[in-house]
Amino acid sequence: MRITEVEPILLRGAGHYGSTAGAEEASDNADWQLLIRVATDDGLEGWADVETLAPAAVAIVAGKGMQLLGFRTLADLLVGQDPMDVEALWDRLYVGTAYYGRRGIAMHCISAVDNCLWSIRAEAAGISLAKLLGGRRRERVMAYASTLFRDTPDGMAAAARDYAGKGYRAVKFGWGVFGADDGRDRELVAAARDALGPDRHLMVDPGWYPAGRGETGPHRSRREAMALCQWLADYNVTWVEDFIHPERVADYAAVRAASPVPIAAGEQLATVWDFERYLDAGCLDFVQPDLSRCGGLTVARQVAQMAERHGLDLVPHSWLTHLLTGYSLQLLATMARAPFVEFNVSQGALTRGITHAAFSLDADGMVAIPDTPGIGVTVDRDFIAAHRVPNAEILS
Repeated sequence: MRITEVEPILLRGAGHYGSTAGAEEASDNADWQLLIRVATDDGLEGWADVETLAPAAVAIVAGKGMQLLGFRTLADLLVGQDPMDVEALWDRLYVGTAYYGRRGIAMHCISAVDNCLWSIRAEAAGISLAKLLGGRRRERVMAYASTLFRDTPDGMAAAARDYAGKGYRAVKFGWGVFGADDGRDRELVAAARDALGPDRHLMVDPGWYPAGRGETGPHRSRREAMALCQWLADYNVTWVEDFIHPERVADYAAVRAASPVPIAAGEQLATVWDFERYLDAGCLDFVQPDLSRCGGLTVARQVAQMAERHGLDLVPHSWLTHLLTGYSLQLLATMARAPFVEFNVSQGALTRGITHAAFSLDADGMVAIPDTPGIGVTVDRDFIAAHRVPNAEILS
């Protein structure tokens, strides 16, 4: 079997990212979405989503590269190769893009391609990805509703009651207006905790470049980060997430050592080496690789093993389409411990329409993990065709 095509597919929607004042659902990146499709001469295809600067990503995947190694495009590096050699192809892509990549957009694209290759490998074997990765240890996992902070305490309370009424046993509020006003921040968290009650999990994602501080900062100081953790402990949060500049490893380690609440982060990290730095320094209680950013499943598998050695829980960051949810669930199925899966309840029409699959909660607030060949998620080709922006238009 050989790879015949590596295709970036950019979709355009009419939605807008943002939170709301009331209980109405917030919206994710509902204006643009990039997909990657990898095709083989046996007719197998892998699909993956990726959240990045899409026009540049299209050029990285299928634009015009250079002959010199380190400046190649992903399609140049992959077409004609055996898709079963997933780990070897990861190394080929990493070295082949080394002079302009190693992190950022190039790594985001490598992540999506890597996920596609793992899906193809599982489909070729006729088994689920979890079985290919070593076997299923569970059939379902608890989902937490992942959304944005509402603008008012009343809106927070109404939204929290709505998620509880739908059966969620855990809810994460993030970003939105949080960080612009310390007093309001506390009121918003208090309203959510009161509405959820004491028996449901509440996670808080303040963002590492907080609202109201502009594009240049200032970012939270170590003292401010510690103070945030101190008052969040009053509301029994399950974790506080990704609230320190991702390059400040020493700050994460210092805050985690003193924090009364668990610390979660990892969505901004890429490659095993980034995660090694964080885990060896003692930065985290929950490790959150994003399979569309970290380097794909090839990297996430190694991070999961690393987390287990350190006695930490891994919960993938998966606030995107159900393709990413599907990949994350397959990884979680293989792990010794898997407390949660992130469930993007803020999907707009664009991210929601890409797949046919609609994961749903059972009576216990859990989501079933598919056990069909591949990841158990299929794309809606008609929807994709209707929202596609031609690559020629992007690359011209």
